[in-house]
Amino acid sequence: MAYSPADSVPRLVSIEPRNAMRGIRVSPIIQAMILLMIVANLGRIPVLSAEDRETPLLVNDLFVACVVAVGVVVSLRTRSLRLDSVALLALAFAAVGGGSAILAVPRFGLGGFELLVSLAYLARWLLYFAIYVVVVNAIRIDDVGPVWNAAENMLLVFAAFGIIQAAFLPRFAQLVYPTSRPYYDWDIQGNRLVSTILEPNMAGAMLLIGFLVCLARLATGAPVARWKLLLLFTALVLTLSRSSALGLIAGGLTILVARGLSKRMLRLVAGIAVLLGLVLPMLLTFAAQYNKLGVDASAMDRLVSWARAIRVLIDHPIIGIGFNTFGYVLERYYGVERVGSASYSSDGGLLYIAVLTGVVGLAMYVSMMAIVLRRCRSIWRRAEVAPEQRGFAIGVAASLVAVCVHSMFVNSLLTVFVMELLWLQWGLVFVLAHSLRK
Repeated sequence: MAYSPADSVPRLVSIEPRNAMRGIRVSPIIQAMILLMIVANLGRIPVLSAEDRETPLLVNDLFVACVVAVGVVVSLRTRSLRLDSVALLALAFAAVGGGSAILAVPRFGLGGFELLVSLAYLARWLLYFAIYVVVVNAIRIDDVGPVWNAAENMLLVFAAFGIIQAAFLPRFAQLVYPTSRPYYDWDIQGNRLVSTILEPNMAGAMLLIGFLVCLARLATGAPVARWKLLLLFTALVLTLSRSSALGLIAGGLTILVARGLSKRMLRLVAGIAVLLGLVLPMLLTFAAQYNKLGVDASAMDRLVSWARAIRVLIDHPIIGIGFNTFGYVLERYYGVERVGSASYSSDGGLLYIAVLTGVVGLAMYVSMMAIVLRRCRSIWRRAEVAPEQRGFAIGVAASLVAVCVHSMFVNSLLTVFVMELLWLQWGLVFVLAHSLRK
């Protein structure tokens, strides 16, 4: 069957007028939000507290809320709101997760406070999803470049500070939060790069997204400063995150499949191989200090986490156990004691999505991602599209694949900072794909 880019043109549910955002520029506000994302976990305001963890309000939440509020005001003034297939699926996914969490009260004996904690995270998920809706409604085709440049600049600053932190500020999370408890709050990471996210695996996920977009743009012939790739790659290596390394391999293969094996791609692969060869002895020594060259306790914990998740999914396959109820259900229904914040979630990526929302929610989430990937393909297959935009589309597809692989080992798919970048990317892809049919 012949493929047509029109197959992936976004379909909208719209309240007129369709030119809703004419004359109103939300782009600078979104750019400011993205740049201020650098605050990350350095800005935490305690709100809900349990005996073994805190559920803080992030300063970043406030930045996102400001952007969403502006989007709401604009939509009210113009009496217009676009909801495409991704947005509708996301709302349906949230409804399944929320409804399942409410049903967890009689099913698993959750109390009112526990339900509040669970629904609070769902509310945060919806808040970050609203970034996508704002981008879809407010961003124009000529805003796509500046908005993503803001995200790239933030990640470059994030990487540069992280390299300095890794070299001169070991145990950075403990320096920022001296009363924090290892495992319960922040693990001791030594000289690993954690930057302002204070966690090396999540820092790796964010750096992956920036690096893969730069790499994909370079692969399509778009101008990319080599120092950006070097900076992001160096920071990524210093996280010593095995999940990030696997994500990088998956994302790199995605770029290779999308772009093909050209001379430019061969030069890129050769350059990365040479760079790795030069730093490999130092990297192996560094990794050995943190037991990253073999199967350690961290790797075994992930196997246990997967086994528990699979068992819960088998027992509750249809709509799952409810959004953010995992720790409570394991304790009440399976006798697994909650110890630290890690007890409230599970590794496994899409497996964990299925545990919380069942095969119904999983099907919706996978459908969202499939739509985004089809849109990306519809962009990069169009020869008349500028190399920067084709490269961005390939980078978004590679980022999505990389984060899915990464989240199998760390719960990055539902981490707010990673979600923020993904929702932003998906919204920008919508704008690019939508412009193709004009």
